[in-house]
Amino acid sequence: MKVDPPFSTAYWVFPQDANPLGYLFGGRLMRWVIRSASIYSSMLLRRPVVIGYMGSFDFINPIRVGDMVSVQVSPLFTTTHTITVKVAVFAGATSDEEFRFTTAAEMTFISIDESGKPVAHGVRIPSPTLERELKEKIRSLKEEYSRLKEPESYDLETTYGITAEDTFFYNLMSGAKLLEYVDQVATLTAIRYARASMFTASIDETVFLNPIRLGEYVEIYTRLNAVWRTSAEVEVWVFASDPMGGDRRLATHMFVSAVLVDRSRKLQSYAHSPEIYEEATKRKEGRIRRKRELLSRLS
Repeated sequence: MKVDPPFSTAYWVFPQDANPLGYLFGGRLMRWVIRSASIYSSMLLRRPVVIGYMGSFDFINPIRVGDMVSVQVSPLFTTTHTITVKVAVFAGATSDEEFRFTTAAEMTFISIDESGKPVAHGVRIPSPTLERELKEKIRSLKEEYSRLKEPESYDLETTYGITAEDTFFYNLMSGAKLLEYVDQVATLTAIRYARASMFTASIDETVFLNPIRLGEYVEIYTRLNAVWRTSAEVEVWVFASDPMGGDRRLATHMFVSAVLVDRSRKLQSYAHSPEIYEEATKRKEGRIRRKRELLSRLS
């Protein structure tokens, strides 16, 4: 099957996709984005794929019930076992002449065989500079993850058993479904402190270290790191466990930021610790820079 970029899929936002105020859940959008990108990658490589890396997602414009969402995917480069794609999201009402830009990011997918192991795919799209840059990002993240320990303190712990509904290829959990679970728990962590409606503003880049399989379960730990006037940062750890064999491993780790729906309100500041607050503030400044760069490219 010939697949010409940009590959595009469309979704209509129904009430069940949104919070009580009518704004699309960030996790539902991430589910659609990863699903569309994985479909395109699998069609292009003619192999099943799983997500290995997700770049930062910074949401520029909110999406509401009744909007249509267009997810556009185009290839950046391939390696022997992977493909990296660019995803752009636009949304708007059916009556709009042009849809609003919502977000954009890079994602890397790994081609796999029937046992879930990486396998060569044979499609060549070279870009040595982009490949070097991404490999350095992934190497740095993996090195950071290798120093991670189980959180000594956390605000929420949630466990999900993995059923067939959560899986994609070869009884492996869908990264799209995992991100939806993560977003729910992370946003709830911020809302419990704020006692006000909040929605996802950013999800920082992450690496997916270990596959999660049917019959296993995931433990999601969240910790509120810092709260500013209208936003908060939540740190997330995801562990995968085999209840029969006892194997337990870190699946991924990420930072999620949430913002108040009602910006006229002000939150009471909070810091888990001075050191964590300082690190969170640096990440917040990085998110602001990323959003400015996105907007400047658009203009």
